[in-house]
Amino acid sequence: MDAMDRDCIDKLIALGTDPASIVRIQDLAAREMMRNGLGHTLSNACAATLSIFLNEAGVDVPITLGAGRLARRLRDDRHWKPIDVGQQLAGDVGVTFDNKSPHGADHVYLVVERIDADLMQIADNQKPQRHRRAASGKGKTPTEYFLRAPEDQGHLSTKLDLGFTLLAHPDEDEDTNDLPEPFNDDGSPVLRD
Repeated sequence: MDAMDRDCIDKLIALGTDPASIVRIQDLAAREMMRNGLGHTLSNACAATLSIFLNEAGVDVPITLGAGRLARRLRDDRHWKPIDVGQQLAGDVGVTFDNKSPHGADHVYLVVERIDADLMQIADNQKPQRHRRAASGKGKTPTEYFLRAPEDQGHLSTKLDLGFTLLAHPDEDEDTNDLPEPFNDDGSPVLRD
């Protein structure tokens, strides 16, 4: 069944608001990390977590481990529009960026509620429930921009249902630039030696 990404946003927000869904999706992300040889952890699992949120809501993206790669897939392949900080809404994806080596996107997260131009409730890999984050950073990497689903882009929906038990939640933003990707841009698995 085809669905426009914009049509999936209400479900995406509902998933990111429900603590049971957040924990279940984080479990699936931890399983992806382990499957890719990165241990049973949620450290560096922000993109995997967001990929699974998106898939469960009906936005068909490959499970992606790197924050920058997932942002590019949403922007370039799915035509999500960049949104300036301060203009974010529930359903947008936040992309943080730093210039440390290697420089690039360090974290991605789902906005589930806008409180004001800076403060939001978000869902990601860092807590087993939605939690507050400031776009300006305030102790974390500042958000560089947000991505918003377009009104005119439709793709096939998929749903993951793997189940898993989570071991730990990271407290800080992690650098995901060098994580190996399990899938190519076309969705086919990466063949490893």
